[in-house]
Amino acid sequence: MEKGKFGTVNRRQFIRGLGLGAGLLTIGKIDMAQAALLPKAKRSEKFNVVVIGTGLAGMAAANAAQNAGAKVAVLEKMGEKGVGGNSALAGGLIAIPRDGSREAKEEYFEDFMKKSSGKGNAVLSRVLAEQSLDAVEWLKSLGAELTAPITVAGYRVKCVIFKPGAYKGMPKGLETLRANLTKKGGKIIYETKAKQLIMNEYGAVVGVRAEDAAGLKDYLGDAVIIASGGYGGNREMLETFVDPNADDMMVRGVKTATGDGLNMAREAGAMWVNMGGMASVHVAAVSAKNTAAGNPFMAVAYTLGINKEGKRYVDESLGYVANGKASMKQPVQTVALIFDEEIKKQPGVAASVKQFEGLGIDIVSADTISELATKIGVSATALDKTIADFNAAVKDGKALDAQPAKAAFAYKIEKPKFYAFYPLSPGITLTFGGIKTTEKAQAQEADGKVISGLYASGECAGGLYYEDYIGGASLANCLVMGRIAGQQAAAVKGSEKKNKAKKG
Repeated sequence: MEKGKFGTVNRRQFIRGLGLGAGLLTIGKIDMAQAALLPKAKRSEKFNVVVIGTGLAGMAAANAAQNAGAKVAVLEKMGEKGVGGNSALAGGLIAIPRDGSREAKEEYFEDFMKKSSGKGNAVLSRVLAEQSLDAVEWLKSLGAELTAPITVAGYRVKCVIFKPGAYKGMPKGLETLRANLTKKGGKIIYETKAKQLIMNEYGAVVGVRAEDAAGLKDYLGDAVIIASGGYGGNREMLETFVDPNADDMMVRGVKTATGDGLNMAREAGAMWVNMGGMASVHVAAVSAKNTAAGNPFMAVAYTLGINKEGKRYVDESLGYVANGKASMKQPVQTVALIFDEEIKKQPGVAASVKQFEGLGIDIVSADTISELATKIGVSATALDKTIADFNAAVKDGKALDAQPAKAAFAYKIEKPKFYAFYPLSPGITLTFGGIKTTEKAQAQEADGKVISGLYASGECAGGLYYEDYIGGASLANCLVMGRIAGQQAAAVKGSEKKNKAKKG
């Protein structure tokens, strides 16, 4: 540690100051240690908690902090018509245990970890298992309307959905949370882009320097919560961290999710986790007519995925993300999901058919397999053989001898009419990499040290999921960890933060 007239400066601040030419400056009575390229802001405003982002994580955090007595400001870089980030485009499913029993919570935890190939964050997965049911009840207390729990196919968990249903309910739910916040005195500041975190001489985060139409303004607080989403809209980050060709994929989410919060946190010393390779992104095969909602995710497990060669290419029972990632490797990255009249009656398939019809996206139909093959642009001979071979392998709801094998939800394709969700191509839904956090949503440095006053929740917090997640798990993360971040941030006081930083 280096001591001088500016007080104690840690190594991170000293190096950043040298590297970027910034030094120590003073705003009011607070000494700021910054690595800023930006000049000093001439305007400032003081709050208890400053939240960055208006998605479900941000709104859960803001409402939780406000309910705990904090004066809250939420910064949103978009205008009022562009609020909500990826949450506004989400299906609206929130994964919960089937009931409040210990057994149900263990099953929830086990299924979450299995879906992430055992490489997800076990500590955070346990938090979701323990708190998601209570968080949903809290959400209802704020006025959000949710459906009765329904089963998530293939897993021992259930989910609730924002009313009136998938995709349609999420914008309404977010609007309810925004209205609840502002009605009680919270402030949402639109068209204001957070540019950097402000840190004091003890290494604690004490605000956000933001830019609006009038220039720079500092939003000071006892704590800052980053809930600004991931980096699915940042082509440079996708190409650098995910795959050299990832920047060519469709972006299903908002193109404004450009990793702003991740970059600010890293400048403050936070570590990024799970940023590397295809395991760090969520991919789905979707219709180009509506990349956000044109995802037949509830149907995938029951259907057969067919590529342009008329062949199967994935175990469809693994779900829509496994299908989406596999579709990237198929000829011209275009696939079909086919099913027959009997399979159409399955609840998940029926729901996806209704979803596509509501969106005005055509579902291909035919009286014969050969006719269906022609309509989806594949060889009738090849598709006939693929279907015949698969049907011969179906036994007791499985097709273990098929190529590739199908471990569950295997039904013969044999009763007209025949249908296909087509054409579908891969698109990035969201990113799994982000800021390393504790179970209390505290941002951490690489050595595990907590950065005092800094919290992160939602998609910008990394490491919870790896490779894939159960449907509804992303919003469960946003809700539970956003609420925790808000509660924790509201409890931080300036003096407490200073003392914690000293001890840290």
